[in-house]
Formats: sequence, C-alpha cells, structure tokens
Amino acid sequence: MRIYIACALTHVPRGTIFEEHIAFIHGLAETLKNAGHHVMYALVDSDPQLASKPFEERARLCYLWDRHMVEQAELIVAEASFPSTGLGIELQIAESNGTPIILCFRDFGSNKVEGVPYENPDHSRHTLQVGDGFVTLMALGVPTIFRVVRYSDRQDGLLKVMSALDLFTHR
Repeated sequence: MRIYIACALTHVPRGTIFEEHIAFIHGLAETLKNAGHHVMYALVDSDPQLASKPFEERARLCYLWDRHMVEQAELIVAEASFPSTGLGIELQIAESNGTPIILCFRDFGSNKVEGVPYENPDHSRHTLQVGDGFVTLMALGVPTIFRVVRYSDRQDGLLKVMSALDLFTHR
C-alpha cells in the first residue's frame, strides 16, 4: 500500500522534543516499509530536495511535491501532535480525494492547550472549544479519518498505529 506520513515540522519545539518527534516519524516510516508498504514523507522525499532549489521557488515546489505525495497515497498517517497549517492542508487534500486517514498524536507535556473564555460583541460569554486540547476539533472532524490514535511514547505510537493499520487492511 502507498502510505504518506503527514506531520508537523515547522512549529515543533526545538531540542529534545524535535528530536523525539523526528525519531518517531523515521521509525514509523521504517516500520511501515518493513511491513511491505511504500512510504512517502517530507523529511525524506521533499524537504532535503528543496534545499537545493532557489529560495523563491521553494514554497511552490513544497506545495506541489507534498500535494502529489498526498494524492498518490492510498492511506495517510497524520502525526498531529503539533499545530501545522501544512498538515491541515494535507488532511483536506486527502479528504477531498476520499483517502482514509489514521491520525495520531502524543502528549509531550507542553503541547496541550486549555479552553479560554472570551466575550462576543453581544456580551455573551463562551469558552473556546479545543476538544481535548491536542488536535483541533476541525481536524478531528475530517470525515475520512479512520482512527484517532493517542500514544504515550515512540514504541507505544508504533504499536498503536500498526494496530490501526491492521484494522484498516482487514476491515
């Protein structure tokens, strides 16, 4: 199966969290490849290549290349632990194509947001709806999401994503 791993990269906190996040993405790709799948993802299939292109062309090429990988995929595994405009675009492209999505996320201890009270012009008071505080409700509402997987560490994530994939392939 052709699988695209979609993930946040730009706003992932640098340092240990970034390194853990990237290690999970690479480990997931390797696990999926070892299970016989064709895997595509930005860290290997577009970001390194962009560095050799003129700066003014990089945004357009990033969009085109990543969009192409999403469109070619039979399944998206979306790692959504951190906010990402690009990931949101990729989820929408997948949904528009009817491509199933396994969405996964991890609580890093610093990536959860709480609801915040606000007041509207009519003076009504509300609390911002943030779901569980990890992934936006709009993203969680994408109709082609097959499973949402919350994981605690790299190994747990790999096991849970592969279990969801097994359910998907045997449905």
